[in-house]
Amino acid sequence: MNQRRGARYVDPSVQGGIVLRMLFYWTTFFLVGLAIAFAVQVLCNPLEPMSAHLASVWQNQGPFILAAFCLLPIYTFDLIRFSHRFVGPIIRFRRVVNEAVEGDVPPPFNLRDKDYWKEFAVDLNRLFDRLRSGRAPQES
Repeated sequence: MNQRRGARYVDPSVQGGIVLRMLFYWTTFFLVGLAIAFAVQVLCNPLEPMSAHLASVWQNQGPFILAAFCLLPIYTFDLIRFSHRFVGPIIRFRRVVNEAVEGDVPPPFNLRDKDYWKEFAVDLNRLFDRLRSGRAPQES
């Protein structure tokens, strides 16, 4: 069963938090990498003027800098798409639980093939099956 959802960015609080965390890590890595590259450049030729060091860093690390900035939107899009595999099911669970709270026992539902939380979906379906049949839960 391969179900498709239209939106990918479905929970700004969770997915936005994940993206902000990734951006923090990316920025930290990028700045530390630049600082190390600059320090190595200065230590290799300590008598050169600062402008020469900056030019050398740009000449040597320019492709890395450009690649890092080009990859950033790809990382962001992929992280949003990946997070949708666990955020989407939680939104679905909330919807069916709210239906049950309102008195409507939802019909059985399935998650997409690559979604997470499938075991929880099975447990919820079992609970709703029991509610539909009118049986009381068994005590353990």
